[in-house]
Amino acid sequence: MKRIFSLLFMFSLSLAVLTSTAQDEKKSGSKGKAKTEKPEKKEKVEKPSDKKQKTDKKEKVVDKKEKVVDKKEKVVDKKEKVVDKKEKAVDKKEKVVDKKEKAVDKKEKVVDKKEKTDKVDKKEKVDKTEKKATDKDNTIKPAPKPKPQDDGKEADQSTRKKVAGADKQVGKDEKGRTIFEGSRGGQYYINSNGNKTYLKAEKKL
Repeated sequence: MKRIFSLLFMFSLSLAVLTSTAQDEKKSGSKGKAKTEKPEKKEKVEKPSDKKQKTDKKEKVVDKKEKVVDKKEKVVDKKEKVVDKKEKAVDKKEKVVDKKEKAVDKKEKVVDKKEKTDKVDKKEKVDKTEKKATDKDNTIKPAPKPKPQDDGKEADQSTRKKVAGADKQVGKDEKGRTIFEGSRGGQYYINSNGNKTYLKAEKKL
């Protein structure tokens, strides 16, 4: 049995070796054929005209890119100008608003001044009217004291002489009172209070 196994093992090994060598030969043969079959590639030699065309194309591309960049810069400049114009317009509007606010402030100040002057004028007028009223109150003459009523009696002789002075004694009336005549022709008697009481024209002597 051991011999059989060893024979089989040897046989399988020999088969494996044979197959591997056959495969190696095939590979090496195919590679050799391929190497021989392929023609050698010729190196391309560039012509100077081709080089010029390539450089021209590159320059054109560069020019196009520069033009695009210029256009973008112009667009940016235009946008900046527009922004500047807007900012200027905003500044103008702000200035106009400031002017309007200043004008409103001036008007308010004028109104305040007028109100203050009006208040002052009103106060002065009130003060003047009050002063006038107080002046009137002060200048109002006190009510004259009521004269003592004439009782129709004549004063005594001494008071008559004092009051009458140099006036002439004309005579006596019905009641027995002595009647004096003044310098202007008026007739009077001296009552008990020591005052001259003039007679009416009807009752003159």
